[in-house]
Amino acid sequence: EWTRTFEDNFEGNTVDLNKWRIYAPNYWDKRTHFSKDNVIVKDGTLTLRVEHKTGRHNDSPDGKETDYATGFADTYGKWAQRYGYFEARLKLPTAPCLWPAFWLMPDRGPGKGDQGRRQSTKFGGMEFDILEFLSGWGPYRYNMAFHWDGYGKEHKSGGTTCGYVLPDKDGYITTGVYWVPGLAIYYAQVNEVLRWQSPRVCSVPAFVMFDMVSGGWEN
Repeated sequence: EWTRTFEDNFEGNTVDLNKWRIYAPNYWDKRTHFSKDNVIVKDGTLTLRVEHKTGRHNDSPDGKETDYATGFADTYGKWAQRYGYFEARLKLPTAPCLWPAFWLMPDRGPGKGDQGRRQSTKFGGMEFDILEFLSGWGPYRYNMAFHWDGYGKEHKSGGTTCGYVLPDKDGYITTGVYWVPGLAIYYAQVNEVLRWQSPRVCSVPAFVMFDMVSGGWEN
């Protein structure tokens, strides 16, 4: 009874810009800039590469210059959905001081204000951190979280920083969220790993985001 509404197996050798946005604001660190050269599609895999390479954010002459380039991909303005099952198969880095994540953010759609308003976690919106990894923690531990009511003094969150999941034989973790009214369940390697049942579970359509920045809140 399921209907597949979005899929990308990264065939070919270029990212599909009808599905993905690769330029965006960098809210997370001051060390990296997003560059199209670091969004690599090859052998059925999307790689967000980090390298020591000076350049300007979003490959723009007006972008902030930093010493590290990285890749970014999300579906903001391309695709969003309220409710369903969202899944990705991910291989995490082993280099220290990295902060990759697979998450959902709200998108109220065109005509609902600027990007800050469209993806606000207030007014029924919520941030789903399905897999958020600080490589300084070691190879198998990652964070799962929900954030809502903005990021100021009203901010609220729940989840755990102590998810431990072994990758498959090829080094990948398959993880996702089942999201329906009043319920969100996180899965990893087929198993349920976190559940939140509450009237406050997000009711605003959400888009998919992947990033690979540096640092982290304790990294």
